[in-house]
Amino acid sequence: MLVTLDDVIAELEVDLSSSAPPEIQKALGLARVLQRRGVELQTPEEKRQQRELERMMGSETDKITLTQMTDQAFRANAPRRAAEQLTHILDVQGVPRFFSTFDRTLLKGFQSFGNYLPGVAMPMVREKMREETANVILPAEREVLKKHLEERRQGGVRMNVNYLGEALLGEKDAQRRLESYLAALQLPEIEVISVKATTIYSQITPISRRHAVKVLCDRLELLYRAAARERYTRADGTEVPKFVYLDMEEYRDLGVTLEAFMRTLDRPGLESARAGLALQAYIPDSYEAQLELNAWARERVKKGGAPVTVRLVKGANMEMERVEASISGWEQAPYKDKIDTDANYKRMLHEALRPENIEAVNLGVASHNLFEVAYALVLVHERGLLEHVQFEMLEGMANHQRRALSEVAPNILLYAPATRQEEFINAIGYLIRRLDENSGPDNFLRHAFKLEVDSEEWRQLERMFLESFERLKELPRGGRRTQNRNAELPEEPPGDPIALEDFVNEPDTDFSLEHNLRWAEGIVEAHETRCDEKAAAIGLAIAGELIPLEEAGDRRIAECIDPSRPGTVVGRYPKASSEDIERALTCAKDDPTGWRKMESGKRGKILARVAQTLRRRRADLMGAAMADGGKLLTESDP
Repeated sequence: MLVTLDDVIAELEVDLSSSAPPEIQKALGLARVLQRRGVELQTPEEKRQQRELERMMGSETDKITLTQMTDQAFRANAPRRAAEQLTHILDVQGVPRFFSTFDRTLLKGFQSFGNYLPGVAMPMVREKMREETANVILPAEREVLKKHLEERRQGGVRMNVNYLGEALLGEKDAQRRLESYLAALQLPEIEVISVKATTIYSQITPISRRHAVKVLCDRLELLYRAAARERYTRADGTEVPKFVYLDMEEYRDLGVTLEAFMRTLDRPGLESARAGLALQAYIPDSYEAQLELNAWARERVKKGGAPVTVRLVKGANMEMERVEASISGWEQAPYKDKIDTDANYKRMLHEALRPENIEAVNLGVASHNLFEVAYALVLVHERGLLEHVQFEMLEGMANHQRRALSEVAPNILLYAPATRQEEFINAIGYLIRRLDENSGPDNFLRHAFKLEVDSEEWRQLERMFLESFERLKELPRGGRRTQNRNAELPEEPPGDPIALEDFVNEPDTDFSLEHNLRWAEGIVEAHETRCDEKAAAIGLAIAGELIPLEEAGDRRIAECIDPSRPGTVVGRYPKASSEDIERALTCAKDDPTGWRKMESGKRGKILARVAQTLRRRRADLMGAAMADGGKLLTESDP
């Protein structure tokens, strides 16, 4: 067993001639100590899992097969359909080689006979899957979960339970989920729970941020008040209020989650409530969010309020971020290079440990990277801040490292996903995300089970850790998305017309950016009063001539009615007469501008100017579609 942290750090050697600062040298040494101790504590079962993981990481095909098995076959409720899909996957992909000999034999047997008795075979496969993942996703049945949490409590390990569930389909689901969280806070065995904003309100979209914040505040208030009322007894007999962590999801939810967190805790009666928020270092904007949160929390504590907590994580939703950015034509919100994520993690760690911040915002250092953990431990120890910092890891992930850390770190919190047997299907997304995250070539967890100090893998991870400090010196501030719909665009299109094969569609408006949200709100405000007597006067364009409404002559005048405001006139225009139609047809037939014979280059330049005009008039066009056609702004853009 390791001795105290004081003794371990005191024994670490520092080379005064090295260019690396002493705290970084100590972190490298402490990481070695923790890794060696972790290897000593690794159980035979964990070594078995290590061998399976190594085999899986060595075969991209096996990773794909496992993803297909969990994401396709197990989602069908009908046993026959599920059995047919699983058999098809095994026929096409083959039985994954990373499974043990016994499990491979079982799967081969299912491949041959599973379709004959699907009602018997599929429940057995699902149960086997649940058994294999029980160390990562806890069974949420009360007695089973209670037993596990009690074992952890007796071991001095705190637990943060995250009840996994499917995406909300409506407000009934949201209300049911909220009630389940309130019920969980009443269970004596639970100290901390994690919730996501999107699990308690189903209608969160970037463009409805103001309204979403109001609804979220009402619902979060219920959770925070319930947590403050309940008490949890730790292993040493200490009674503490229960605690709610607000998890962060995708980049688009950063603003609404942060604002809802702060505005809720500003409400009367919640001055002493303790609550936490997760921030993801792989999103550059998280640093700015941290600065905003710190400033707010300092004022809160100055007025006599309780500190809050930030869980600092690197992020685990990269693929979804990439997909959304690709579909909408945006830059991906997270950093593209892992070294930037690592550098931002350290920047946020340094900011969190400033004396003026740590008193108002306690810190949860969430990482399995022993270099990051060791660095945080060294800084916290040297500054005497252990009472303000906890170290957080994932339940079931590299438990031997967690046990080694717990020997020197006094406050460990495990993030523990849990689901009931009948809802295990909802855990599949979590499994796939963890699989994708942990199998990245630069991810510490990929190597954690077989890692040896001074091996080539160890030295590579060590180099990455050191390089991130160099990157930190030049890491820019601010987000990667800079789209601004308020920016004035030139009349002429940028550059020459492009070839068809080089065409890239116009990016959608990113309403998660605050300035774009204000731009959208300005469209609505402008059109609210542009009605009735102030309704738009729309002219009639015939053969290149614009006929204003006031010069309509004996033409009939029609009105545009706002579908969202019955009876409200938003525009008036003259209807074309028979003579107007004949004139328009003659113009089209005669082609006075020579459009049909025009060379493609000239035609392309005209279309480019049309496109630029559409860009410049985007707000007017979206407002017209809203007022005349009842289109939401999110329907007219895109």
